[in-house]
Amino acid sequence: MRILTVPPSQDEVARAADEISGGALRSVRVELWPRGRSHHAYVLTTPTGEQFLFKVHRRPHAGRMRRFLHLAELLAARDVPHAAVRWHDVERRTLEVPYYIQDFIAGEDAARSSGSLSFTDQHRVGTELGVGLRTMHRVEYVDTPMPWATELDDRLRTRAAECRFLDALDQESNATVISFYEERRESLEGVERRLTHDDLNLANLLLQRRGDGWHFAAFLDFERARGRDPLLDLVRLQSWTLPALPAMGAPFADAYAHVADEPARARAEIYEVYLLLAGIVWYRQNELGERERFCRDRLVEWLRAR
Repeated sequence: MRILTVPPSQDEVARAADEISGGALRSVRVELWPRGRSHHAYVLTTPTGEQFLFKVHRRPHAGRMRRFLHLAELLAARDVPHAAVRWHDVERRTLEVPYYIQDFIAGEDAARSSGSLSFTDQHRVGTELGVGLRTMHRVEYVDTPMPWATELDDRLRTRAAECRFLDALDQESNATVISFYEERRESLEGVERRLTHDDLNLANLLLQRRGDGWHFAAFLDFERARGRDPLLDLVRLQSWTLPALPAMGAPFADAYAHVADEPARARAEIYEVYLLLAGIVWYRQNELGERERFCRDRLVEWLRAR
């Protein structure tokens, strides 16, 4: 896939925004947005003070862009807290690359603001996050006809094989992982696909500081969103993300109202180890060494407990 190495200039962004919006974004001020990871991103500020975020994929892919725009329609229709897409150009009528323009929601992601949250703030944010995630997980989203059990089976076995290649698993530990999975594999049968974010880390939770303290405002970065088992999001959030803000855990669980029956507990146990395997591979591919080490250390602990 071609990597976009030269981002559009600020003048090009301003002209494209004006044209694609039919003049609604005329005379905007364009500023680089340095927090874009998978995008070249720019903040657009209108003369009246309204703000929007202009995003260009670093790796242009028309099919992925169209899938995201379809997803954006679902998010808006089902009131999932997110930054709504206002304009887009997939056909490259106004720029050489596809792009979209979404609302710019003022605030800070939870990774940056976590040190400022009091116990009361965490309790409030946990409740609001639980309600927001429950809304997301009610959205039916089938992006492949393959049963979830079949997809997860392939994914887990493939990630385990890749972890052997990366020396994160040896032959014995690989056998332990596969045996553990196969004992619980039946719990995956018949799981209905729902919209899952697939990357619920602190950086993708947007918070706003208001008169009474911090509030959860929106989910960020839906580029990896898929139709999967919502429990996958829950396991990642509760095992990897919420421990950084411990007072959020109980109010989040109460607001989300998850039913943990025996099949759900078995699936959660599968997802705990699957996320570690997938994390090692993903973070190695994206050269995120600290996060890869986190997953490797957790995997070692998991294997010792077996």
